[in-house]
Amino acid sequence: MAAIHGKIDKGILSVERNSRDVVTFDLEGRLIYYTTEGKTYRRSLENKFIRLAWDGKDRIVEDMDEEQASTLVNEAYALAKELSSSVDDKDIAEALVHVGERNWDWLVDDARKMHNCYDGSIPIIPPDQYFSLYLQLSRGCAWNKCTFCKLYLDRQYEVKEIGAFENHLHDIRAFFGKGIESRKGVFIGDANAINVDQKVLISALDMIKKEFDLPVYSFVDAFTTPKRKNMMHYEEMRRHGLKRVYIGLESGSTKVLHLLNKLMNVSEVLNMVNNLKMSGIGVGLIIMAGAGGHRYWKDHVEETASILSQMDLSRGDMIYLSPMVEYDDLEYSKIAEEQELGILTDEEKKKQADELSSAIKATFQDVNGKPLEVPVARYDLREAIY
Repeated sequence: MAAIHGKIDKGILSVERNSRDVVTFDLEGRLIYYTTEGKTYRRSLENKFIRLAWDGKDRIVEDMDEEQASTLVNEAYALAKELSSSVDDKDIAEALVHVGERNWDWLVDDARKMHNCYDGSIPIIPPDQYFSLYLQLSRGCAWNKCTFCKLYLDRQYEVKEIGAFENHLHDIRAFFGKGIESRKGVFIGDANAINVDQKVLISALDMIKKEFDLPVYSFVDAFTTPKRKNMMHYEEMRRHGLKRVYIGLESGSTKVLHLLNKLMNVSEVLNMVNNLKMSGIGVGLIIMAGAGGHRYWKDHVEETASILSQMDLSRGDMIYLSPMVEYDDLEYSKIAEEQELGILTDEEKKKQADELSSAIKATFQDVNGKPLEVPVARYDLREAIY
């Protein structure tokens, strides 16, 4: 006889059969995860699907096409409907019946409604923010000149007027419905929302507090922001709900940063991070394995570990190592060929990520006389779906 277990916890409905098949939904019936036969499948709100598995210590991420995804969805919803009659808890059984009425077409329409809320897709979100509410205070990237990045090339930079942003919050609440209970924070985007006019930002943070009362997170760049914001600004942001910001540092090497056209002075980065920390705001730092190629491998690893060791990092902060993606149609690939950088293979990027992790921890210990308390985690851009 099959062992069936179901629960509703923090806005997420999950049901498990024989500790093998597990499927989770939000309370509106949106599929979140489905695990079966040792593989896990994840759906984004844009109705994109990825397949997750492990090969030893390596995490395998694979995109799924529409035919594969629709087959998977039908199987997941059929399982929910089937198990609705096998759970003892009445509330869970009723929730599963409701979920079992959803299907692929409903998810496609739901994704269309989500796109309408944002006038397009969500470019990217940090891995620990997948279950936040994405709120679009600014659209696009004010810089948008990095040689390796194509996330914002299709959109013009603009900042929402505060009245339009308030309407946006209401639209997001209406879209999520009961599913909003599964959301654990608020992420304001797109690329660097905290760099907007301070009065606009504080008004937006207050609206978020009133509407959702959740901690707030955002991306921030480390080259335009120090020219517009200072310690007083950061302290004000923290008082109005900003909890952590994410910085695409990419490298601590000035040579590599020049190749990426990230025009930042590493001392400015250091000061900004430490000012954020002193103001009570946490940081998430993103480093790219493979940046600078073979030519700058040693410099990239050593200089990155060096700059991180000088930051006042503590519990609650994050360091992510992301394998670089070299797009053939972007400037970085042309530079790599002209300067004979030597693009790393996937396996070499994994090796460099291991070196970066070890060097970051060892250098921090040497400089500070204590171990680094911040997790150094892998971050695959293919998983960065909202």
